[in-house]
Amino acid sequence: MAQSSKATARLLDKTELDLVARTQRGAIGALPDDELRDLAAKLRERRDKARDGARRQKREMRGKAEPKGAKPASDNSGTKAKADALTAALKRVGAERTRRAEKEKAPSQRSLARKALALKQRQSAAQRPASRTAGKGMRPVENPKAVKSGALNDAGARPAMMRSKIARQS
Repeated sequence: MAQSSKATARLLDKTELDLVARTQRGAIGALPDDELRDLAAKLRERRDKARDGARRQKREMRGKAEPKGAKPASDNSGTKAKADALTAALKRVGAERTRRAEKEKAPSQRSLARKALALKQRQSAAQRPASRTAGKGMRPVENPKAVKSGALNDAGARPAMMRSKIARQS
């Protein structure tokens, strides 16, 4: 679950808070690739340290390990929340690095447009005839059942004549 900025500020020390602040939406896009890589390494180191501390505290609470301090830990929720906050920041860095890698792999609109133009020119050149005459192209085939235009025995001639007769009478 996402934590509020106040809760995150309470969990982290100043350097960790600065690292997490650099992973926020507006700031992470402005970082160069090498700084993003360094930021990921620092966050990973801090996250591992906090996670190991939370695991140690959990073992102390169960009595499986000797206490690191004067008395065994009674709660590890703060250390665990700190590790979670650093993990969330590390995920944001990873997502940004993946986004940048995908952006570099994707072809630009300019290259796609040039490729489409070349394909179009190659295709249209293959379809265009060498001359303006059809040569041995398609020939019309007469329908032997079709009646010549204007024939009186044509099926549509009678209604047409009736319409014209009515039109002349009025």
